[in-house]
Amino acid sequence: MLLTLLLSVPLLVLWIAMSRAPRTRWTVSATIAGLAVIAGVTIYLVPRGTVEISLGWLVLSLSAVVAGHAIERRRVSALFAAWLVLTVLAGLVAWRPGPFYPATGGVLPLPDGLHATVQPTGDGDCGSASCSRTITASGRPGQSGDDLWAEVRQHVISRGWGHGCRPAGWLLDRSTECVELAVHDGLLTITLSGNRDDLRHLATIG
Repeated sequence: MLLTLLLSVPLLVLWIAMSRAPRTRWTVSATIAGLAVIAGVTIYLVPRGTVEISLGWLVLSLSAVVAGHAIERRRVSALFAAWLVLTVLAGLVAWRPGPFYPATGGVLPLPDGLHATVQPTGDGDCGSASCSRTITASGRPGQSGDDLWAEVRQHVISRGWGHGCRPAGWLLDRSTECVELAVHDGLLTITLSGNRDDLRHLATIG
């Protein structure tokens, strides 16, 4: 959502700078701003559609500017060419999402009686292809590590994780989020990763 709103600023500035007819200038500007707000709200409500919504906003904004430019009957200027280049670059940014920190809400809260602690993230938790965050969980008094692992595994499966990796976006966004479980000294470590690439073929929890 923030990226869409930030990209709307230079696009608006370039359009206002190159437009000469006040009526067309402010009509198109209001259209771009309105589309950016609608796109931002929609992304907030449906985050899985970020790529598709952002590209849709760019296409509609480009159409509004091209229509405004045609109405003014002006020749293609350097500013108009710069606007087109910026729009294409913005589209490329939206088309290729990067790694991300997955939301802990995908696994939390854990079943009653289990206690979870979300570990703070650091610089080493995010690379060029994947970002990860860790949750440490403890079981009920007397519960074995294997039983804790099995219970949490069933819990995350019931939350839609399948074999451990699932898509984070829709049709155009191939990024994935994965969950891994490991037991050490009676404590369960839950590792969530947000991956730039499609890792749905991996079975991280069996």
